[in-house]
Amino acid sequence: MKKKIALIVLLQLSLLFTNCSSDSEDKSTTVTPPVVEIVKTAKINSYSKDYGTTGETITVKGENFTDKVSDMKITFDGTPATILSSTVSEISFTLPSTEKLVPTLVLTIVNRTVINDVKNTYNGNIGILPIPSTTGWFTIPLDRKNDSKIPRIQMLSDKILYYTQSGSRLSRTLDGGITWTDWANNGFGAGFHATINDEGWCHTGFGISKIAVGGYLGIDEFGNFGSNSVATSYSMYVDSNMKDGTIITQRGVVFTTVNGIDFNKIYEIEVQNSNEINIFNSTELDNDHIWAIGYKNIKDANGFSGNRPFILFKNNTADGWKEYPFVKENSGYYAREICFADSENGFLLVDKYLSTLLDVKLFKTTNGGDSWSQVYNGEKFTKFTFKDANTGWAILDNKIYKTTDGASTWVLDYTHDQPIRNISYKNNVVWAFSTDKIIKRYL
Repeated sequence: MKKKIALIVLLQLSLLFTNCSSDSEDKSTTVTPPVVEIVKTAKINSYSKDYGTTGETITVKGENFTDKVSDMKITFDGTPATILSSTVSEISFTLPSTEKLVPTLVLTIVNRTVINDVKNTYNGNIGILPIPSTTGWFTIPLDRKNDSKIPRIQMLSDKILYYTQSGSRLSRTLDGGITWTDWANNGFGAGFHATINDEGWCHTGFGISKIAVGGYLGIDEFGNFGSNSVATSYSMYVDSNMKDGTIITQRGVVFTTVNGIDFNKIYEIEVQNSNEINIFNSTELDNDHIWAIGYKNIKDANGFSGNRPFILFKNNTADGWKEYPFVKENSGYYAREICFADSENGFLLVDKYLSTLLDVKLFKTTNGGDSWSQVYNGEKFTKFTFKDANTGWAILDNKIYKTTDGASTWVLDYTHDQPIRNISYKNNVVWAFSTDKIIKRYL
């Protein structure tokens, strides 16, 4: 019995020592917690440029990027861009060729989409223009509301252009045609002039508006014209200071201002009644070089009266305003389009009103409009533009013709799949407009 009690005591002591040893081992074992990797949120904050041309290098600035180019991807509507370099705060890449002018930009790092905090005209994206072609014509999309005519174009640079549509819309682009904004109301395809500061004047159909920076769509009639009422004006020019300017009314009355507020009538065409004169187009180089065209009731050499082509113009600082009536032209011909490549060399398109044949003649001047000579009457052009005294382009339906000898001869240069509405040149770039395309050529 005593042996059994001793054995039981030994077993209990053994269990006690075993448990103590186990407790001692557990307390001495160090448990290492798992490493938690903290991923900082990556963000795009800005671009070096908000728009560019295919192949152009752009830098994205932001935070928490990676210096491993292989870990990232930039796409535009799914088209990958070529990444050149990367740091934690900057990524440089080249713009790809895309179908849309404003494709959706997506940056991913290790398959995680990066937050885009950029606020710009393109909803945080980057506008992409196609590579300019110097060997031929190319097109880019144009979001026009309708297929109306485009009576007037004003180009200020290869990227800045204003144009009117039939109706009341006057639109402009500041980025080469990627985006367009309604700049002003414009009635009857009447006159307007924009300055390099995005200001200007515009005839609305109800009065002349003074356009503030960024465009003003309402009607804000301005100017003190005294007791003289101002009819529809198809010619106007204002300097970038928005003070020195000239306005010519449809009835051939010329107003000028030196402060942008008070206007003085300095010239008026003498007619028996208002229906005998109609000025409905113009071109302006500055306040001393303006040519306004249309028709006037003029007697020919035999004493027969009729509406004939007519120009009211000023071509220097000394002579003042002059009139050039086309006395030898048959009745019913009007001066339709005019373009001056410089202060001396100009071109004039004359056609016959309501003619089913639309008989068209081209005239040229080399002395600022003091004299004109007919140089062409082949194709029935509707619009034209000139780079210099020799080189120019004209449109007929869906075709663009080119001359290199001052309008004496023309050759077909481009055929489009839609009617072409207007054409213009500035700074070695030619722009033309069709229904929903901009047609361009770089020289």
